[in-house]
Order: sequence, then C-alpha cells, then structure tokens
Amino acid sequence: MLDSSKEFAKIHLSFPVHGNAVIDLEFSEDDYLLATASGDQTGRVIDMMTQTPVSILGHHTASLKQVRFQPGRGSSCVLATSGRDGSVQIWDLRCRGGPVQEVIVRPEAGLHHRVTKPVNPGCVVNSIYDAHARPIKPTTKSLSAGLGSASVSGDVARMREVPGRIGEVSVTALQFLPAGREHILLTACEADASVKLWDIRAVHTSRHHKTSTPMSFTAPPPSHAAWRPFGISSMTLGNDGSRLYALCKDNTVYAYSTAHLMLGHTPELAITQPGQEPPRRRHHYGTANQGLAPIYGFRHPMFHATSFYVKAKIRPTVDGREELLAVGSSDGCAVLFPTDERFIQDAWQHPDESYLVGEATAILPPPGGRGAMPRPGLVRTNSGTNLFARQTDTMPIVQRGTPLVRGHDKEVGALTWTNEGRLVTVGDDFLVRRWSEGREEAADLRLGGESEGRRWGCGWADVGDSWDGDADDW
Repeated sequence: MLDSSKEFAKIHLSFPVHGNAVIDLEFSEDDYLLATASGDQTGRVIDMMTQTPVSILGHHTASLKQVRFQPGRGSSCVLATSGRDGSVQIWDLRCRGGPVQEVIVRPEAGLHHRVTKPVNPGCVVNSIYDAHARPIKPTTKSLSAGLGSASVSGDVARMREVPGRIGEVSVTALQFLPAGREHILLTACEADASVKLWDIRAVHTSRHHKTSTPMSFTAPPPSHAAWRPFGISSMTLGNDGSRLYALCKDNTVYAYSTAHLMLGHTPELAITQPGQEPPRRRHHYGTANQGLAPIYGFRHPMFHATSFYVKAKIRPTVDGREELLAVGSSDGCAVLFPTDERFIQDAWQHPDESYLVGEATAILPPPGGRGAMPRPGLVRTNSGTNLFARQTDTMPIVQRGTPLVRGHDKEVGALTWTNEGRLVTVGDDFLVRRWSEGREEAADLRLGGESEGRRWGCGWADVGDSWDGDADDW
C-alpha cells in the first residue's frame, strides 16, 4: 500500500493476503475493512487495524472478478462478489457460514504465512446464479472440443478452474445504487453490454436451481444489434447517483439514467429515508422489465479497451472539486472526461449524423454547432468481402476527453481517486502513478522540451499544440 499524501515511491504497508493474483479490491466506507477478489477463487475481508483476514469468501467455483461493499445501512457488513462462474454472491459478515479455520497464504515466492486468528468462512445470504447466462446453447463443435460459451466469448478458464464451464458467462462488473436504494445491485458481463438490476432482498434462486430473474435489464446499444456484442468491464456512478457510466469494450463509455434503468411503476427504485424500511420481496421476480438504453456515450482516439482489466472511476465532488470521469486505456494512458452535461449538450442536438471515418473515433462539434466538424460513427472492415460495414450510432457520442500522456508505456487498467482529488493509475509497465492538478507545471512540461531532463519520469495532460490551458491542467 502507498500513502498518496506523502512520498509516493515508498511502500507504506504490505502484507500477504492471497497466493494468487488480486484482481479487485475495495475499502469499506469507514476504511476499517478491505475486501479483495482473487484468482484463487476466493475473496478475503481484511481488518486494516491488524492486517489479518476476518472472513473468507469462498463460495465461487472460478476466479473472482469484482467485490463491492453495500453503501448506507450496514455498509461494513454486506458485500457482493462476482466471478467467472457466472454467479453473484451476497455476503453478510455478521453471520457465520461454517466452522472457523486458519488461513495459510502461499505467495508466489513459496513463503508460507499462517494467520492464527480464527477466521469466519463467510456466510452467503443470497446467490444469483447464471446472472447473465446466454440463451443460445453451445455448438456441437465447441462441446466436442470441451469448450463452453466462456471460451467462445474469449473469457477462458484459468489455472485450477473447471474447463468447459458450459453456459457460464463471467460477471465482470458490480455496482450498488447509493444509500436509500442500496438494496439494488447492478451487474454487467463479458458477453454483451446489457446491465441488469437485482433486488438483493429477494430470493433469486429456488431449491431446483432455476435461473435467477432480475428486476430489470437494459438493452445493449442499438449499434451492437447489427454488428456483434461487446462486454462491459467496469461501472461507476456519478456523485448524485443520477448517472451510471459503463465502460464497454467497443471503446465507448455509455451513460445511463439511473431513474430509467427500470420503466413503469418502480417502487423498488424509490429512495427510502433513514429508518424507513422499503417493502420486501420474498420471491424472485417472475419476469424482468426492460429499461432504457444508454442516453449518450464518450469516446476518444486514445481510449481503447482491449481487455477486461481496463476500468473507470468518478472523482468525488469534495471541497469544491468538479466531477470527472477517469478511464484507463490499452494505449498506455488514462483519459479524463467532463461529466457536466452543460459542456456536452451540443452532442445530442444532431444524434442521427454519422460519417464513414477512422475506426472507433468521434468528434464533438464546438459550442454553437455552426461550422462544426461532423461526428463519425463506428467503422469496421468485413474481411470476407473487403467492404466497409458502416455502423451508425443512434445516440450522441461525445469526445471532450483529455489523455494523460507519458506516464505509462503499457496498458493502464486499474485507477482510483484519492481523498485529495488526485488520480492514481496502475499500468502493465509495473508503475503506479499519482497525478496532480497544476497549470504552470503542466504547461512547462508540454512546452519546455526534453532539455535538462525536465520531462524525466513525468506525464502531463495532452491538450493539443495550440492550446496552453485556460483551466487547470494535469
């Protein structure tokens, strides 16, 4: 662990947790607990005061993908995990799932670390199996080769996982709605760009293991229907909870209205006041309603998501800071997008205009709209006929992003914001970078050239050669 408020190069704290890769982690709202998701098919909940596990999350049968604490009531007690096995497990740390046990962590170096404190194995209070199962059965060819739908989609089994997990679709993203609606869990997968809503108070599976039914689901972006589906690797909520941002592998971040993720009479989405209990449902939903598709999207020429490790994160609006959406990129940079819709409202004045241009790019008309450059749509080439297949966007696509360059030279996957509003990025180049705001420093790096080593080890915001920054730079 690194202390973002002090010298960033020094390790503040380190301790072993898993003997395999840690794929995701999250702190509880009070920062006393750290939850992890690992490739060893388990999660851990760590007491940060003692750096020891207090609970093992071991109900999955494949690598875990994400872990999230429930906000609001009991925020340090209830959490959700998702995995490659296609399931979502809801855990309550106040319950015990079995006999206490010791934990032995085996790091890659072969060292053994035994935790002598009794550890709660964790109690699953609800399970959502086959959360995003595909309705199409695997082909005879894939079955004869011992491959399930996971291999067809590209999310193949890892070491020690059961091969040919037929019908299992990896749940790659989790997101609870804010306090007051914290009983609603959003999930997304690697198979398509549909977001599903689940009421975790309802019983989602029966003793006959019938497929779980969500409250609602959103249709994938219309452009996917005539092309092919793309999965979602990350979801993050705006600070006021009105917008959900989903990072899709078609190199687009889609914005949803959380008020319209479920259409019709929706008491489940009503915000409850402290002390007021929302009505409970004791059985899983018989039919799922459909919510609205995305209302607009973000793209940038330097934003590409070629793996499910590329994530997105919203900056908290604390101490007068504006909200920003940060996304990683396989192009070796992070990209920042403004989310204030006053700055991007021009994009949806002409939602039906698309032009045949370069792959996965988009250009936003300048304010006023007159004399603006056209907004291009997605384009791919059909290798069989060597003809262009034009993919028309039926929603506004916004490009007002700013890439942070020269910080990494390989894929930027995980990222987060500190309490001081600084961005921290993690790259495949084994570097962790901390980005700070500073107009003069950024301008000096952009314009000062390579002399005297002024740019050594530094990155900055790429705002273009003709613009020296009328706002705070990075």
